Parts: sequence; structure tokens; C-alpha cells
Amino acid sequence: MTLMPKFCAAITICIMALSVPADAQPGRMPLNVTDSDVVPTGNEWIALPEIKADDGGIGSFNVLSMRYRGLLQVSDPTSGSVVRPTLAIDGKAIPIQQLHWSVIAYWIPVARMTVDGVEFELTYCAPKDTRAAFIHMRARNAGAKPVDVQLGADIGWGAFERVTYQPVALTGRRTMQPAPWVDDAEVFSYLTDDTQFSWAALHPQMKPAASTHRSVSVRSSVTTVAPGQAFERDIILAPGLEEFSAPHNAKALRERIDRAGAEAVIAETANWLESKARQTGRADLDLLMNRNAFFTRFYAWGRTIDTETLVGVTSRSPRYYVSAAYWDRDAMLWSFPALLRFDPAMARQALEYALTVQLKNTGTHSRFIDGTVLEDGFQLDEAAAPLNALADYVATTGDMAFLRAHRTELKNLAAALLSHRDENGLFNSWQDSQDEYRRQAYLTYDNVLTWKVLTQLSALYARLGERSEAARWRKSADGLRLAIMQRLVVEKEGSRMFVAGSDGKTDTLMEDIPPGSLVKIAALGFVSTSDPTFQATMRWLHSPAYKFSFSDKTYGLPGSYRLPFTTSWALADHLRLPAENAKALKILLSTSWDGGIITEGVDPETGQMDRAGRAFATAAGYVSATICDLYCLPTK
Repeated sequence: MTLMPKFCAAITICIMALSVPADAQPGRMPLNVTDSDVVPTGNEWIALPEIKADDGGIGSFNVLSMRYRGLLQVSDPTSGSVVRPTLAIDGKAIPIQQLHWSVIAYWIPVARMTVDGVEFELTYCAPKDTRAAFIHMRARNAGAKPVDVQLGADIGWGAFERVTYQPVALTGRRTMQPAPWVDDAEVFSYLTDDTQFSWAALHPQMKPAASTHRSVSVRSSVTTVAPGQAFERDIILAPGLEEFSAPHNAKALRERIDRAGAEAVIAETANWLESKARQTGRADLDLLMNRNAFFTRFYAWGRTIDTETLVGVTSRSPRYYVSAAYWDRDAMLWSFPALLRFDPAMARQALEYALTVQLKNTGTHSRFIDGTVLEDGFQLDEAAAPLNALADYVATTGDMAFLRAHRTELKNLAAALLSHRDENGLFNSWQDSQDEYRRQAYLTYDNVLTWKVLTQLSALYARLGERSEAARWRKSADGLRLAIMQRLVVEKEGSRMFVAGSDGKTDTLMEDIPPGSLVKIAALGFVSTSDPTFQATMRWLHSPAYKFSFSDKTYGLPGSYRLPFTTSWALADHLRLPAENAKALKILLSTSWDGGIITEGVDPETGQMDRAGRAFATAAGYVSATICDLYCLPTK
């Protein structure tokens, strides 16, 4: 099937790594992973970022904590897994390896292998509205003779860390004991003067076979399985504030499974996920788009275990190098658009958080999840981000009640933004969109984004019936537009083109800044793609004259000194340009990314993912929203 972008004629695209077989099961799609990859899943309460593709072990899991202002991560560096499933057939321990991976409803991982006539399957599910997740283990006898099967797991923790950017070991005592008031379960507690955190492993109809003070091996009874029959067991993981809440969170999920059956709980979760998914009419693009939409939904946002507050973070995965902090830009410019397109009710909650908990330090480089400053320094794109998100939300949903309820926040954010306008008519910033200090205070993308926000402010006040305010912001936008064209455009090689930034006089930045690229200027509505100044800028960015153009590389799009590769932002931004769409889409679909999850970018020479920027939850939202804008079919 040939897919037609909404702005151009049909194009033929070469699909490689993410191609999907025609006989793929409905609701289940294969994943292209290597043994070194991980396959994440989770819900608002618990994240499983490191399900290991080689043996199905859960390398770590984490929760968000307001007390600790970031992630609390449980891992076991010695064994490599907090939970490692086990299988024995006819009394022989079977290595779990060479797994074939797929996902149900784009988000529920399933691993399969067949050995000695037994089809072994692991399904990892974190049902909506539960403070727990479970592994459903299933062994089906596909042979002609009965076999004896034993299922189990090795469970333990060797490390407990707070993660905000970097893991920091917590130095209290870690203990394990039978769970109070809950059978077939152990509770693992972290204690200082009191219990600060606990987690439980519940294993119905499996008993401890061996244990230490921090680990336990549990096994089912040996069960004879007839040909065509299956044997199933579950391992339930649940966090809690202390020794009682953790196992009872697990118990609540066990009872749900007992009443409906594990497969029904998985199906119910899948049905909910499918209800949030969007379709393009093409399976490979649907997989990339929806998987990343769910990744931004569950890894850029989550609820804290102690205050139950919905918070936003760069990523809930420790694989991302600046995980577990809040950035206005990441949350509101990159992740929020995907929430708005896939789950508007969730978008409303995320925006509420930005306009309350995070309000007082809006525009500051980065913050902890409680709103206090993590890294100081003003960034113009961050100051503009929540206003842009609010305008998009109201324009998309028509939710005037939300706008009226946040009239004061709107006024305060607009005034704070305006305070950074200088006498030359431009808005200043200390850092650029790749978080680097710039001597040149006036950044072109940031000012164009601010111009858009000023026009949005005019529209918002018009909606509120405040005509004089609407006219004031429209006039302000017009003045900024004039200043941009006068001060951030230069004559180069016989053409006028945009620069990346300037001191407002003669010192200009002749480069690109991919997270805030000059390529975005047309998408923001400042100029059309046919505008001569924009076209001259694009020619220069894609020419050998620009050191980081990568114009001669198969997978090359303009990067920067800070990001010397083809970034995920560049791919999304070029996808929106008719002249660049085919190449951008080919690159997007020619790499397996990180088990299908967007990273910071790919090597322009090989197309292999950048390993430093893996599990980038907010960028996943940016790319998935862009794909949806261009290719999503109308919702029913």
C-alpha cells in the first residue's frame, strides 16, 4: 500500500527494519530487537524500562517519588535482573534465550521460544489504574507426549537508587521478609529511621525454593502437561510506601486476575490501549507512531507514589542521560502534542501540572518534579512552551472552562515572557534549544516561536472577549515579526537567509540548532515553504558549506556541533516539508531505533541509533505527533 502524505502526491518508500509481515496477528506486531536491546512497558505508577530482550528478565523497575524529587529505581547489578523467569522441562532447567518479541496493542511485550516441543511465552502487562505489573508465564505442550513442566522466577534486589539524571545509591537498609497478611508473597523494604519505600513480589501457587536476606527463588510444583494443553503462572510486582501497601497493591491485581483470568486482564488493557491508538492505514507506520505515543504517555508522565501527583519528566528510563527532570520545552513542546492528539483528557492533566506545580519557575532551564530549580538559566523557548501548549489545547478541544479557570496563570506567564523583550524588539535568551549558553542573546527559532505565542495570546484573549488585550498582543506580534526580519536575516552568497542567532548587531550564528532548528520556521507559520528567504536558508543548511549538513550521507540531515548526527527533531521537521518528506520518512523507517522507541538520533552514515540518547520519552512524543499530523486517518 502506498501512503499519501496530506500535502503531496503518493510516494514510494523503501521500508527495511520496521517492515511488518502480512500474516501478523491482529493486535500483535513483531518487534525487531537484538539481544542487547530492552523492551519497555509500564503504566502511570510503575515503569519497567529494562525488560531484557535476551532472557526476558526485568533488569530494573522504578517509581516516581515527590519526596526524592525523581525516580526510585530497583535493580540487581549482580544477577542482572530484579526478576528472572525460569523454566524446567522433564526435570531439566531450560535456558531462556533466542526469544522472539512482539507487542500487543503496541505496548504490551510478549516473548516466545519453543524448546523440546514446549511453546514458552512471557507477557508483561501493567494494567491501567493498577499500582502493579505482572509477568504472565505460559508453557504449552505442542508435542505428541505429556511433559513435566515447572515455572518459576529468581527475584531480588542488589541496588536501590534515586535517579535524577544520574543514579545515586541510597544508603539505608534493604530487607526482605514474607509479606504481612498476603500469602505467596515477599516484601522488600528500604529503611532509614522508618520504612521509606517497599515493593512486593507476589507469586500465586509458587513457593520459595531458596532465599537470602535480599533474594528469593520461587518455583511452581512440577505439573504434567498433556499434548495441546498449557500450564500458566503469574509473577506480580507492586511498589508501595511501606510493608503493607506494597503487597496489598499486588494483592489487588492478583484478585483481578483471579476473577477474570490473566488473558482477560491483558485483553482489557489491550482494548484500552487500542482505544487511544491512531491509524495511518499502514502497519509499519502505525507501529512506530503508536509505540512512541504510548512511550511518551507513560514515560514522560507518571504519578508519584507518595503524593499521587501527575508529574512530567524527560524520561522515566535511566537509559536517558538526563532522566527524571522537568523541562518546559520537553514537556510542553515535544510530549504534549502527542498527548493532545492521542489522549486529550491526559493532555488536560499534563497542562494543569505545568500551570500549577511547575508555574513559579517557568522558563528556567530545568526543574525537579516538585517545581524547584534543578539547573538555573533562562531559556526563551521554555518560557514560551506552556503558553503554546495552552493555546493548542484550547484551539483543539474548545475547553473554555479550562482557559477561564487559568486566566490568572495566562496573564502572569504572558507578562513574564514580555519581560525578556529588549529595546531592539527581540526577545533574549541565555541558552539555546540544545541547552548551550550563547553570547548571542537573540535566537531566531526562539523568537519565531515567541512570535507564534504572541499571535496565540491574541487569539486566546479574543476567545475571552477581551478585544483590547487581543489587539495589544497582535500588535506586539507584528512588531516582533518586523524585528526578526530586520535583525535575524543576513545577505549571504547573493541571497537573504535566516541566521541561527545574533547579538542584534553584527555577531551572528551561522549554524543550526536541531531542537530549535531554522527548518521549523515554516511549520510555525512565520513564512511559507516557498518563501525565498526560507528556501535560501534550507539550501545552505543542506549544502557542503555547512559543516554539519551531512548532505552527502545516506541518512544525513543537518545537525550541529552539539548534536553531530541526524537528530529525531530533524527527521520530524523535514517530514513536514514536501521537498524533504521522502528522505525523512525513509530514514525514520530504515532503523529499528531502540526496539522501536525513538532515540536522540541516528548516525548519518549507517542509520544506526545514537546510543547516548536512548529512551528519549519527550522526543518520542514529538515524532509520533508529527507522523500523526501528516498521516493519521480521521478518527471515527
